[in-house]
Amino acid sequence: MSARSSTVSAHLEREAEDLAELLRVGPFATALRAAIAARGLGLDRIQDRLRQHGIQLSTATLSYWQSGRRHPERAESLRALKLLESILELPAGSLSALLGSSTRRDSRARSGQLSPVPERWPGRPEVADLLAELSTTPDTSLRRLVQRDQVTVGPGGLIRSMTCSQVMRAERDGVDRCLFVFGSKGHAGKHLPTVSNLRNCELGHVVGHSTQGLIGGELVFERALRRGETVRIEYEVGNPSEADDSKYYGDSYSRCFLHAVPVYLVELCFDSGALPDRCQQFRGELGDRNPRMSRNLELGVSNTVCAVGRNFGPGYFGIHWHPELPDFATSDRVVDWSSHWSSNIV
Repeated sequence: MSARSSTVSAHLEREAEDLAELLRVGPFATALRAAIAARGLGLDRIQDRLRQHGIQLSTATLSYWQSGRRHPERAESLRALKLLESILELPAGSLSALLGSSTRRDSRARSGQLSPVPERWPGRPEVADLLAELSTTPDTSLRRLVQRDQVTVGPGGLIRSMTCSQVMRAERDGVDRCLFVFGSKGHAGKHLPTVSNLRNCELGHVVGHSTQGLIGGELVFERALRRGETVRIEYEVGNPSEADDSKYYGDSYSRCFLHAVPVYLVELCFDSGALPDRCQQFRGELGDRNPRMSRNLELGVSNTVCAVGRNFGPGYFGIHWHPELPDFATSDRVVDWSSHWSSNIV
């Protein structure tokens, strides 16, 4: 054996010994980083190997795991970690054992302090239950600057899709995702809405309750943001294929804001066979199930109508288009307004 070969062999043995020690005592992030370096695998390649086994995990998440800024906590992440141990040729359970119960406990506690979800959703325990399955911590570090929702209403008054775009600014280093929630009151079906046509982001963990007409999830940015950086994302929420059923008829759309947003634009695009007699803008405070109409709106020549909220929030802001809607100038009638809605989590 040459002197150079002997040196390389000794170096590899030391690396193996160091990795074995890290797998024994941790910490988790250092051990994971060392294991990835030892196998010479890039994050993109690891992501592809995970995807081949049906596990969707972003490279940003892998990066945060090995930097120590985040740890696997959810069931899906723990399944990915188990497979990752195999990909990195590590003993089964060696990385999982380094997580420990205290790390998960501390993470949940931080999340609860930053975003006490149940208190922020008065009168809507089903939403709080849904968000309990998601980590809200990253979303608390984003400042919404501009929000735009475009709703397409098809023939017969059936809501087909909602295209949502957001401009956000990171309030700290390392923010790599935001959350969304969509609900359709009284319109629960066998299948959940679909999320597609994503721009500048990819779909992360998604949860839903079809019996309650709720879906929520993560939108993972292309990379983690630095403090002060802005990002613009876009995505489309579409009603499922069974949406030709009359229970998907819609007569309102609104967005809930838990904090003020500088600019919010909501736009409705109606099919020529489903033009409403009247549209009205409405707004309401959090917990208010019966906000009153605030302005009559006129349809444009392209069968669209829009409303703009400036420095609006907290509260609900939207448009109602029920065929029997009374004139705002002659009536203060309160109508059912929440057939379809979406929300900013913080």
